[in-house]
Amino acid sequence: MALERVNGSGSYMHPSDPGEPSTGKPRLSITDEEAAIIADFCFGERTVMEIGTGLGVSTRAIAEVAETVFTVDIDPWVQENIWPTLPGNVYGISEVYTHGRVIDVAFIDGDHSTEATARDIVAVLPILRPVTGVILLHDTNYPNVRAACTHDGWEFIETTHGIGVHRFLPR
Repeated sequence: MALERVNGSGSYMHPSDPGEPSTGKPRLSITDEEAAIIADFCFGERTVMEIGTGLGVSTRAIAEVAETVFTVDIDPWVQENIWPTLPGNVYGISEVYTHGRVIDVAFIDGDHSTEATARDIVAVLPILRPVTGVILLHDTNYPNVRAACTHDGWEFIETTHGIGVHRFLPR
């Protein structure tokens, strides 16, 4: 896959990306530093749900260290161009479900509106492993994304785009 590094940000872009369905703006991936942080949370015999495959940079980083990855994306361009290039332990799906499996980590990097981000957080709660489950939220430097972090207990890691971490979410 031909990704190009974006000068200054450390993120990647894809030259044939038609842009996000909701905005038309080109997708920007996580940075290598953010990939390493996210991978640390996903390491081991873990099942991970990723919301927002995008260019697959985070998906690949997670797949290298986790047992199973379910990646959700509703964009046909992503489904046709990115999903076929992903490792064998990754399952592309168009809605949040895991065929009855519980997830250990949810990585959310989908639609960046406050409402959509909050819906994604709520959607993973019923399938998140009790007590030890973790939600990771990308782009918490964006006010719309940060505004969705309404539960007490969010921690924020300062990176290029920002990562939110929530453990032990209430049921």
